Amino acid sequence: MKVDKDLSIPLYDQVKHILADKITSKEWDVGYQLPTEKKLAETFNVSNITIKRAVHDLVHEGLLYRQSGRGTFVKSKEETNLTRLVSLRNESWEDQHHPHRTIELKVVNASAEIKEKLEMKERDVYKIHRVKLKKDTPVAIEYSYIPVHIFPGLLEKNMDKELLYNLFTQKYNKKLGKAKVYFSIVFADRNQATLLQVPVGEQLFSLERYTVDEEGIVIEYSQFILKQEQSNFYLEIDL
Repeated sequence: MKVDKDLSIPLYDQVKHILADKITSKEWDVGYQLPTEKKLAETFNVSNITIKRAVHDLVHEGLLYRQSGRGTFVKSKEETNLTRLVSLRNESWEDQHHPHRTIELKVVNASAEIKEKLEMKERDVYKIHRVKLKKDTPVAIEYSYIPVHIFPGLLEKNMDKELLYNLFTQKYNKKLGKAKVYFSIVFADRNQATLLQVPVGEQLFSLERYTVDEEGIVIEYSQFILKQEQSNFYLEIDL
């Protein structure tokens, strides 16, 4: 792996393209751990800053991902539609066979924050803590809060293989209006790190969903925590 210092092309760009070629040619396959930045700098005979910039660009472009305390790895090119991850629906056979593992399902006194998010005065809410699975591998953590007075008897339902939409519409005949989703970045705490099998402090993707019924009443608040390296996330919009 060599760069030509006589070319007008910036060194970091040359390094970037060499590394990208190794990834796209599958010489470095999915999950491959790159040499350290110090080792790459020695190999290319360039500065650490040059390597950092090249690697940063490839992370930004979705070819690589970093894991805190572990290193830099080649990322899967699998694409995941974010609307499916936070969907309320089981629309296909594939969706129906992405089950959850329920960690906690109980009635709790809503905190002031949750009451504000749900725009409710009542005290009791269902607290639902689940892990979304794909081929028995954890892909997301789900925290959901649902008003008890709107959906009585929810504790009796099987939450492992159901998406909330099915329960709302099929079990309670609730007609839904719309959902609003907010995006942000969080860092894995010890519990999230254990559930998603990542290091503590790992950067994760957070989606917060608010669902309202046809009358505009908030009936559900959920937060989804996702591993960033598991896929290239995208949104597809019908025009």
